[in-house]
Amino acid sequence: MDIIATRTRPKTNTGLSKLVNGICQGEYREIELTEFVDLVQKISLSYLKYQEVIGKHIRWERNKNMGELEDLALDCVAGLFMRNEDGEFIQFRKYFQNNAPNLPELDDVEILVLLRRLVIKKTKQELSRIFKERDPEGAKIVRNIKVAIKSSTEFETFREMGREYIYTLNGINDNANNSTDASDIGSTNGTIEAMQLEEDLSNDAFKEFLRKTQPSIPEGSLRGEYLNVFCPKDPVSAGIRKMLCVVREDERYQNYLPLDMVARIMRNTNLEMVRDRLAAQFTDTSPLDDLKLKEIEKRKQAVLGRIQIKIQGQYVNTQKISPEKGEIYYKALCEILDDISQGKKYDSYIKHLKRYMPALSQKAYRSQERTIFEYLGKLIKKWFRETLMELL
Repeated sequence: MDIIATRTRPKTNTGLSKLVNGICQGEYREIELTEFVDLVQKISLSYLKYQEVIGKHIRWERNKNMGELEDLALDCVAGLFMRNEDGEFIQFRKYFQNNAPNLPELDDVEILVLLRRLVIKKTKQELSRIFKERDPEGAKIVRNIKVAIKSSTEFETFREMGREYIYTLNGINDNANNSTDASDIGSTNGTIEAMQLEEDLSNDAFKEFLRKTQPSIPEGSLRGEYLNVFCPKDPVSAGIRKMLCVVREDERYQNYLPLDMVARIMRNTNLEMVRDRLAAQFTDTSPLDDLKLKEIEKRKQAVLGRIQIKIQGQYVNTQKISPEKGEIYYKALCEILDDISQGKKYDSYIKHLKRYMPALSQKAYRSQERTIFEYLGKLIKKWFRETLMELL
């Protein structure tokens, strides 16, 4: 590690070197441990504040309660302070042994760099775990977005200021061909490769393509445009594509999006759909709905009256079936029509009939009941469908 192997500045110590060395060796006083815990918490807290500055929602409560952020920072670094049976801080000891075997010789600046690296890495890991526990649906959406990006050649990502962004290469060739700097980043056939773009984000043509001088689209505006083209059956990749299409076509904004913004919009849209479905289930019916239900019930009774006349006149009076069986057929057909009128998935014909004829076997059903009963079943469905068409 260059920072450890080579020093070009004078050694400066303010006590941090001695403090960290004492923590790793297990030679410290309680007041020194308190000081060290406070330092580690402050490093984690500064990282959390930075994440909020770049637009991430870190706090569970959406207010500016600093105490919540401080508690979260402490939760994130708590795992670093695990001790073994001898009371040694095993994670700190192992980390500094591996990365700074000459720990007593390092100055405070070098130790602080190493400590920040460890604390921020741990904070990131714990934030991921906390978010998954706090919001499993949101974590699932983020995971699905990353899978969609990885499995598609259409989407590309880059990181800037600690945030991950998504963009699409659609249309970039035309932009590059019109740029005076296109020769710097394009191949001989004018195609700009994603790998080359990722390696040179400072390239003027790439900056121009991404419209980096334009502001980012407000989240509310993007969400409104996305809802206009949203389809519940869309896969995640289609949702990403539709959002990127919005910013690509609106030249007032950057044509790339933060991954966390995309995830939030998808999650909020899914939540609203669930709320709407639940609200629809518990909303009181309107007078018009009551009227429709009454009309459907009236037509259902008319169909049942017709089928009863059919059973009596065509089968019972001609002695093709007994009056008892005619009554059983009618009751089973009533159940089938009830299920159909309520939009339920009805059972098979034999299951409906077995409720009134428990001893009925599959063989007996096929040889004795199937022809007449299934004909009557198809007839009530046909009549009911026809009468509903009249109602519509």
